[in-house]
Amino acid sequence: MQLSVYKRIHIGAIATFYLIALSLRLIILAVGHKYPTLEGNYAFQLSTGLGPIVGALIAMAIFKRQTAYTITGKSIWKSVVTIAVPCLVFGIIGGLDMAVLCLLAFTYGLLEEYGWRGFLQYELRHLPMWQYVLIITIMWFLWHLDLHQRNLLPFFLLLLFASWGIGKVATDTHSLLFCSAFHGIVNFSKHGLLSNTPFLIAFICIIIFWIVLWYFIRR
Repeated sequence: MQLSVYKRIHIGAIATFYLIALSLRLIILAVGHKYPTLEGNYAFQLSTGLGPIVGALIAMAIFKRQTAYTITGKSIWKSVVTIAVPCLVFGIIGGLDMAVLCLLAFTYGLLEEYGWRGFLQYELRHLPMWQYVLIITIMWFLWHLDLHQRNLLPFFLLLLFASWGIGKVATDTHSLLFCSAFHGIVNFSKHGLLSNTPFLIAFICIIIFWIVLWYFIRR
């Protein structure tokens, strides 16, 4: 690979992004450990995802970096529908609380995806896909500092698959809302919902709907 490819990567911007993302993660986890009752608070749960977006925005401002991956990407209406339909479907199945939980999961996903895909993947886009996917996976894996709570190898493999899959979504659609939807629905499904047949069917149908919406509807 030509050396010029690596010269396009702004190490200072990436280092700044990651230092801020890690620092905020550490601070928020420390607060959560000191005040365990906060862990059930929705606002606190969302705050655990602030590091990547804050780090990305600051790094982009300081180093004048830009990204082609935006909130709505190549289609505003598709991005809005991507978020609205699952919230409506899960709300019909599980009520208002379930719709709100779904929206919160997507919101959290956007906080992370703005950093991992919107900033970091775009910075590394000139590398071969396997290289930037592996780099993002390792950084994303280490960012989850509460690793003692996880089964490490399966979790690493999950992030590796997500870095490739969500990364392809970012490359194809440029929509961070679509990226956040995939990220969020995985987190949303962790609440044991997939053991419930209606939710499982809805989960599968929503994934199919997203693929049809973005890859087969051209306008």
